[in-house]
Amino acid sequence: MCKDCHKVERRSFIISTAAALVSSGSQLHAAVAKQPLPPVDLNFISSKMELVARDKWTDIKPIAWKMRGNAKPDRITVHHAGGATNKDTHQNSVIHQLSNILQGHAKKDYGDIAYHLILDYSGRVWEGRSLAYEGAHVAENNESNIGIMMLGNFDKQSISKGQLGSLKQLVSLLRGEYGIKAHRIYGHRDLSPSACPGKNLYPYVEKLRG
Repeated sequence: MCKDCHKVERRSFIISTAAALVSSGSQLHAAVAKQPLPPVDLNFISSKMELVARDKWTDIKPIAWKMRGNAKPDRITVHHAGGATNKDTHQNSVIHQLSNILQGHAKKDYGDIAYHLILDYSGRVWEGRSLAYEGAHVAENNESNIGIMMLGNFDKQSISKGQLGSLKQLVSLLRGEYGIKAHRIYGHRDLSPSACPGKNLYPYVEKLRG
């Protein structure tokens, strides 16, 4: 994953939990989730495009008390995985990659994989962290923020037509479902010092923003 993404879960957890403790009007969504929250129905995505459910690629359960409940999403942030170039499209290969990412995040004491939705090079969408929870992908900017991660390193490679088409469709569906404004579509670099999502992907994020 992008080099600086691994720092955000614990930092955001500490900052946001402290804020919740001192705020007398704190909402339930801003509290640490002690019990698993009800899942978010993703039929608005799966009815329109291929979506691989989380339980189809891992049987590792999220740790609810290490995450915070999410407010209604009002922004989207696009990331790339970084690292080596990656054009794998075979489903078993993608499962292996996602499992490695999840295990890496678990070692860093994350409650789950950092991102809500992942797109592989063929354009398949994979369910990550439930949208019921804040992601862990942009330090101090995770609240109400849907994290989309594109498998690949888009400083070194170009985005595939399938991946780009799926990104456009997915963003459109999320915007329609949650009423997210176009100017609230970001690349990771827009919200924190980072090269993510890569020089070859970022221009497409700018186009999505209009």
